[in-house]
Amino acid sequence: MSALVALESNRDRERAPELVGALIEQLRELGDTTLTHVFQEWLTQVLIPRRKWGAEVESMAVLEEVQSMLAETVQEWTADWVAEGREQGLKEGIEQERRQGIEQERGLVCRLAARKFRAETERRLSALLERSTDRERLAQVGEWVIDCETEDELLDRVRHAVP
Repeated sequence: MSALVALESNRDRERAPELVGALIEQLRELGDTTLTHVFQEWLTQVLIPRRKWGAEVESMAVLEEVQSMLAETVQEWTADWVAEGREQGLKEGIEQERRQGIEQERGLVCRLAARKFRAETERRLSALLERSTDRERLAQVGEWVIDCETEDELLDRVRHAVP
């Protein structure tokens, strides 16, 4: 009964093979084949499918197969989790790199405007571009810094072109 409670209350997937192993040992000591069969059916028909500890589980011949299957499944989960973690980390890294690049480009365009016109232009342009994430649009604003004759002309273009 203690093995049943331990398996039923277990939330740590990595401990599942160990708990099944303990159950196997207890059943061996008892030598009761009927009880062994009942536990085997409970594991394969109820506990494993309910906990989603693997794909569809066919009835297994012996409890040792359940233990082995769970051990393999835990290894597969671990590999899957590592792969998912790497993929997520890569995506987050790429996104962070993209955001930093946009911030740098935005800062460069604003500094160029300050250099051509006056320091106040940098602050005003920065406020207009703070939500802009379009690199092409930022490049276009950089060209306008060169093309425009006055600060007001530049800021007007940006106000009308940048959402």
